Amino acid sequence: MMKQLMRTLVLLSLFFCTLATPGRAETPLKLGVISLNHPLMMYRQYLPFTDYISQESGIGVELILAKDYETIIDDLLTGEIDLALLGGLSYIEARAASESITPLCAILSEDGTPTNRTVIFTYKGSGVKSLADLVGKRFAFASIHSTSGYLHPLCYMGNNGVSSVSFGKKDNLRTHESVVRSVLRGSHDAGAVSVSTYHRFAAEGLTVLAETPPHPGFVIVARKTDLPAIQNLKHFLLSLDFSSPDLQERSAKWSSLLRNGFTSVADQDYARVRELLTCAQQYGYGG
Repeated sequence: MMKQLMRTLVLLSLFFCTLATPGRAETPLKLGVISLNHPLMMYRQYLPFTDYISQESGIGVELILAKDYETIIDDLLTGEIDLALLGGLSYIEARAASESITPLCAILSEDGTPTNRTVIFTYKGSGVKSLADLVGKRFAFASIHSTSGYLHPLCYMGNNGVSSVSFGKKDNLRTHESVVRSVLRGSHDAGAVSVSTYHRFAAEGLTVLAETPPHPGFVIVARKTDLPAIQNLKHFLLSLDFSSPDLQERSAKWSSLLRNGFTSVADQDYARVRELLTCAQQYGYGG
């Protein structure tokens, strides 16, 4: 009887200590990430990140893989997830559907800025030497919801005399990696991907035709920012010091996207993406 009473007291003590832990959510926050690679690879890249947050901040975070851009936006709007890692275009699409969608923190790139770039490329031996040579060629973009894989290159090429109707064939593929592989096997003559994706495959025989100026990059957004756990998570991410040897070691298994740090952000920081959307609509966006 005494042992049972002591066990009950211990369990109650642990329960109330858990409730009292600063920043801990009773129910884990659900962070949605678009599954742009094999699910196993995605879990390997993002679970160490969410596990680190949960262990070091006391804020429970559960990783949710979404199959595509449409799904992650729908899940955010319907409350299936609390947070999402989005690109600039998918963020403004979600924001247009609900002004409650709010950017928490922008993700820094390797150059220390919250930006991304697009590389328009071909393969060596394709005969394509410039953007003008793309007329009549087979071109591969990434998803129509991708800023660096579709929106910005469409605008950039249109402003340089090559609109979507100039191509002999134009396709939107599911991932940036799919674009690269399609060009490498000769199914397309050229393509557009993020600069980080291009650098991963550059040594396999790719060559740059053009690189765009920077545009706003990836961002972590929230459906409700009035939750204490959401605000605590924001402060925790912004406080991370990636110059620390300990954090560098522990983040080595994270997606490379997450290893450069986070910075404050506001909706107006994505005005450039809205300008790119207006621009791209002149050159066949979505068509």
